[in-house]
Amino acid sequence: MHSVSRALMEYIRTNELPYRRLLVNEHIIDETATRLKKQASMRNAAKFLMTASESDLYQMVTVSESVFENARTMFLDWTDLDASFTDFVVAAQMTEMEVEHIATYDRHYDAFNVTTLPYMKPREGSRR
Repeated sequence: MHSVSRALMEYIRTNELPYRRLLVNEHIIDETATRLKKQASMRNAAKFLMTASESDLYQMVTVSESVFENARTMFLDWTDLDASFTDFVVAAQMTEMEVEHIATYDRHYDAFNVTTLPYMKPREGSRR
């Protein structure tokens, strides 16, 4: 899906999509950098960290205490959803900020009331 990801980012960078900034939080930064380090290379992880902190495309949004508490409640209540705690934090923060779209290939977001970019058809039995 690298070509799809590159195209999506190019559309955002050139203002061909209505999304101007990518919101990221501490949990997203942690999970992405760790995954890149383990599955690609430390070079890729470092490049991501530098890009996320220096690029105008990314906006850092700190996780509030209320978002964290809402995520913890959902994580403990939704025992049938095999999503990471980060997924719950992101979903809770999206709800609080009234953000409706997320750039991800993570199928766990089918369970939340969000639209994934690139669009992925929800699986049967999702909570959407």
